Amino acid sequence: MEMKRGPIYQFPSADHDLPITIALIGINYCNSNYLNIRKKSRITVLGYVLSGEGNVTLDDSSFHPKKGDVFVLPAGRYHRVFANPESEEPWNYIWFNIKGDLAVALLHAYRLSESIVVSDMSAGLLFQRAIQLAQSEKPQEMLDIMPIIFLQIVIRLSNTKNERKNSYSEEVQKIKHFLNNQIQIPFNSNQLSKHIGLSFKQINRLFKKETGTTVYNYVLMKKIDAAKMMLLDTPLTVNEICYHLGYADPQYFSNLFKKKTGMSPSIFRSQNKTH
Repeated sequence: MEMKRGPIYQFPSADHDLPITIALIGINYCNSNYLNIRKKSRITVLGYVLSGEGNVTLDDSSFHPKKGDVFVLPAGRYHRVFANPESEEPWNYIWFNIKGDLAVALLHAYRLSESIVVSDMSAGLLFQRAIQLAQSEKPQEMLDIMPIIFLQIVIRLSNTKNERKNSYSEEVQKIKHFLNNQIQIPFNSNQLSKHIGLSFKQINRLFKKETGTTVYNYVLMKKIDAAKMMLLDTPLTVNEICYHLGYADPQYFSNLFKKKTGMSPSIFRSQNKTH
């Protein structure tokens, strides 16, 4: 039994490396056995769900995108995408395969690198527009059009996230306030549960539903962002930064930093610090 079917549109690669190249897009009509794993993906994947519900995993975080959702899987990370056999409707989605460091940089700049799933049907119109153009335009022209559509999608998703920031429930605002004040100490789920008055499972479900990311991922990225600032703006050593952020093991911290940024703290400092 085949795992999926659907059209694939391929555009010619440029004669030289470009910061963003989108040479493949298509639609997956998935059977219940559909599974796609990339252990350290060389491409960034964007998807828009047309129907049904599936499962996506980015590193250690799993989500269940459904109709009207966009999922974002940056390059250099572990990707797992598979159908939900219990979904009432078949899982069908439009996908873009994107190459280039600029794609990852843009997702990070617009704070989408950890927002694996964003519900935004208006962004879905841009995905559908890309498929329509692929059916009518010359492949060479699509190579120029697709990066523009990608940027439009990124901006649309970012705007949607920002618009929703002011509409978080009182509980999620309270969770975020607590977490923002815990960046310099080890994360403790029991303390969070006691402060909020809900089980950690309930907190994580609520937080993930409204923010598009897990509590752990939120805390981790806050720590990574703080580490970046200290690497660039202070003379603190990597070990000192590690302890300052509540980690006891510098090697563990360095591995986490590299997993999320693609480079070690020392290399990040040397490549980005201005003299």
